[in-house]
Amino acid sequence: MRARHLDFITPSLGETIPINVGAIITTETEQDKIDFDANKIVVARKASAAVDQAQRLLNGARKYDEVIIGIDPGNYPGVAVIGGGAVISVHQVSIGAVAKIVNDVLGEQSARNVIVRIGHGARLVRARIVNTLLELGVRVELVDESFTTPHLGKGVRGQTISDIVAAINIANLEGIPVKKQQIIPTKGEIRVIQEHSREKSNGRYTIPRKLAQQVAKGELTLDEAILCYNGASDDK
Repeated sequence: MRARHLDFITPSLGETIPINVGAIITTETEQDKIDFDANKIVVARKASAAVDQAQRLLNGARKYDEVIIGIDPGNYPGVAVIGGGAVISVHQVSIGAVAKIVNDVLGEQSARNVIVRIGHGARLVRARIVNTLLELGVRVELVDESFTTPHLGKGVRGQTISDIVAAINIANLEGIPVKKQQIIPTKGEIRVIQEHSREKSNGRYTIPRKLAQQVAKGELTLDEAILCYNGASDDK
């Protein structure tokens, strides 16, 4: 919550809750012992999800002139949702789950204008995400993500933190509107996917170029490509 610049307090069980508190995050065993509006109590099963839910309760029907979604592309993209200059929620998900987050934001946030800004790195991943988001009818901008990934200082660890901060930085940079992307993988990119297939199968399989191309275009996941190749090999 500190990373999102949210004000919060940590009262003890039984302590009077200040009138300016808009939501409570607690455990399942303590929720019935708290004298507070049940509709504004969030049971924490996963920390980040609980904070997201609490923020939605706080935001309520708040209207934003503009909501910006920043995406740091990669195997597990970082996603940040910004409204009114503040971070509403952050996520790190699989490539295929990015569209669901954006679609959820389109449904949940009352905004006159929604913009998605995505970093220019991870070319194949970025192209797949862009094409999927354009199908939702959302405006997508390409941002130069140079210098958006922070250096993690002493005591700070984790790739997730870097990806999330990068996504926030990307959201705050103006980009260039993009149209549907052509996905034509290079020989080097196909070779990398083939190497990943060998690593993932513990050296048992290296998928052929055709399957690697389908993975690069998002037509198959790497696991699906390995299963296809494995099944074809067993039939011989």
